[in-house]
Amino acid sequence: MIDSIIPKSNPVPQGIFCLGVMFVQLDLSRSRRRRRWWLLPLVPAVLWFCLPRLAAALPAAAARADRVIGARYTARLDALQQENFALHQRLAVSGRAVGCVTPARVLARTPGGLTLACPDAAPGAAVLDEGGRYAGTVTSSDGDCCTAAFTAAAGLCGSCVGLATPGKWVLTGLPADCTLTAGEIVTTPGGDWLGMLAAAPVPDADALTASAPLTDTADLHAAVYFVHTD
Repeated sequence: MIDSIIPKSNPVPQGIFCLGVMFVQLDLSRSRRRRRWWLLPLVPAVLWFCLPRLAAALPAAAARADRVIGARYTARLDALQQENFALHQRLAVSGRAVGCVTPARVLARTPGGLTLACPDAAPGAAVLDEGGRYAGTVTSSDGDCCTAAFTAAAGLCGSCVGLATPGKWVLTGLPADCTLTAGEIVTTPGGDWLGMLAAAPVPDADALTASAPLTDTADLHAAVYFVHTD
């Protein structure tokens, strides 16, 4: 384009024209940089304008979230209490009574137990799942929380006594000649539900004892449990 405006036979005007074009381009690039730096003072003003409104909106949003979460948690506890009441009725029909229990939320898990939000729980108290089934016992209590372990418990089934460990859910140590059948109810000595025989007991290798798998056992991954308070 420069060649079409300025003849090649006259290099001086051509050089002057090129320098002028470069100066204009340099000036425009500087003006663009100036325009960008000019916007920086607006940032504090925008923050000053927006932050109070954000600060006012955050507590309201937190309050709404608390109401929603609290309502869901309350509804969940109500449902659990209804299920527990139904279990009480079920055990009452079988002639085994269940005492008072209180719901306890899971705070932490360990390979062999739980930390529950249950103030003043007595060591040795039975821990039941949301269906009222035996899951373990309280081992210690500290202020507003307690520690529970998935401890083995004696299992009463008819006239026979065995041993069941939460997580394994096999009733062991039964007499080899016991005549128990599938579907019979197994409880702890305290009357808590351990499960039902999934099959008739099978003699062990020593021919002195028998074992039987259990069904309808406690959920060891629940979010809420019940702790005996009597």
